[in-house]
Amino acid sequence: MVSHRERFTEIVSVLGKYGFGHIYNTHVKPENKDQNPKNLRLAFEELGPSFIKIGQILSTRNDILPPEYISELQKLQDNTSPLSYDVIEELVQLHLKQPIDHLFSTFNKTPLASASIAQIHQATMPDGRSVIVKVQRPNIENELIRDLNIFIRVIEHIPNIFLGIMVNPVEILNEIKNQTLQEIDFENEAKNAKRFMMYNNNRSVIQAPHPIDELTTQYVMVQEFVDGIRINQKEQLLKADYDLNDIAEKLVYSFLFQVFKDGFYHADPHPGNLLINDGKIYFIDFGLMGKLSPLNKKILIDTLKAITFKDVDEIAKLLLQVCKQHKPIDQVAFYHDIQYLFNKYLTKGFAGLEVSAIFQDVLRFGHQYGLTFPSEFILLEKTIVIIQGVIQNLSPDLDFMAVFQSFLLTGNVIDWKELISPEHLLRSSSRQARTLANIPQKLEKTLDHLNNDRLKVTIGFNNIERRMTEVNRMINRAISSLILAALIVSSTFIITTARTPSVESLGIAFFIVASIIGLILLISILRSSWRP
Repeated sequence: MVSHRERFTEIVSVLGKYGFGHIYNTHVKPENKDQNPKNLRLAFEELGPSFIKIGQILSTRNDILPPEYISELQKLQDNTSPLSYDVIEELVQLHLKQPIDHLFSTFNKTPLASASIAQIHQATMPDGRSVIVKVQRPNIENELIRDLNIFIRVIEHIPNIFLGIMVNPVEILNEIKNQTLQEIDFENEAKNAKRFMMYNNNRSVIQAPHPIDELTTQYVMVQEFVDGIRINQKEQLLKADYDLNDIAEKLVYSFLFQVFKDGFYHADPHPGNLLINDGKIYFIDFGLMGKLSPLNKKILIDTLKAITFKDVDEIAKLLLQVCKQHKPIDQVAFYHDIQYLFNKYLTKGFAGLEVSAIFQDVLRFGHQYGLTFPSEFILLEKTIVIIQGVIQNLSPDLDFMAVFQSFLLTGNVIDWKELISPEHLLRSSSRQARTLANIPQKLEKTLDHLNNDRLKVTIGFNNIERRMTEVNRMINRAISSLILAALIVSSTFIITTARTPSVESLGIAFFIVASIIGLILLISILRSSWRP
């Protein structure tokens, strides 16, 4: 294995070769910027399996990369050179402690898929069950984590590599590293698959392949084989007499149940992980799963209630409750901007709303006010973007938000009885009654203070320091202008009344100095007026 220093140099060299970051003077960035997406893909391919995996993950992140890069990086899916059968046989025997011909009655030497982390072969168990055998590439864990750490160091040293392409690449790569650590543990994946099946046991349309526990380790996993059609293979689905709109609608409902009922959902539902077989949607590859704690699930549901009842104050309160606050918040502007987002997306009804646009605006909004959302919500946002992309490709006319609204009304997510229960109405009525009863007392107290000159009024100003600075600057300029005017008038008077050349020269000198100072002051005023 190459050293960290050698790998660092190799990564820098390959990225420079394809024109990213102006790394060396000898590397010239291509003049045709349209080639950049292709060049990034070629660079990742040349850097090997670790970077192919990084590219695959980035290809699902249309929230951080331009569409042309997403399209090009999607070509990295299942595009890795396969391992030889001899290597696969050796790895299976090493990790399952038995020869392949003792474990399986047949084993197809040609892989079904060869990805950056694992290679998949079809086999038959001695009892006749058709299975797939997922074998992790040797040393992929060490190499992938090593390459991610080195890649992060490269970007920290040369931050302009992805200038204009990706924002906060170091933060994104750290997310990818955490995601990868989950995906490369096949025992964890098997546990996720069984938990997913337990939650979806009574939902007949949703299925998952069964893992075989006794033949699963951290590096090898054997599971039931599903011979299905990928959800993005529309022509094949139509030939098989499937209703694409029906599949899309069922996919939305399944995802909503996973999130709002189970708090445990498939977080990588790209087309390669969704198969249609016998009228059912099969989810495969459970390496990355999303989890919502009971508290965050409750906050999410409370947010939906606030949206349903158009309670902007409650939305603001929930945002501040769930987010980490990194700087003081201008409360007036904060509430005003929440009202703006609410009016932008929700006052015209749910039809036609772009969920990805809503989430991205909310994330930008949070960043503007120094709010950090929990990782649980960030992963959910990414998954919703992927799901919506799959649905739009499958059935462009399906109204995602109409299905979502129907789910809220019929899926028992919001307890509508609680909102109209006698106890709830009694509490609300009691609170309103107390407020009304206190009004006369408060009004009497206010009038009494006013009558006895004890009333104090406190007025708050936003950004008071900046405002005072601007006022001081205006006053200073006014005073400077008066002094300049006096100098110009005085110098003009001296010039016109001078009796000797020396006095006249002194007046001219004063006039020139005053004119120069006046010009500098004018330029300063104009510059400040141009600043945003």
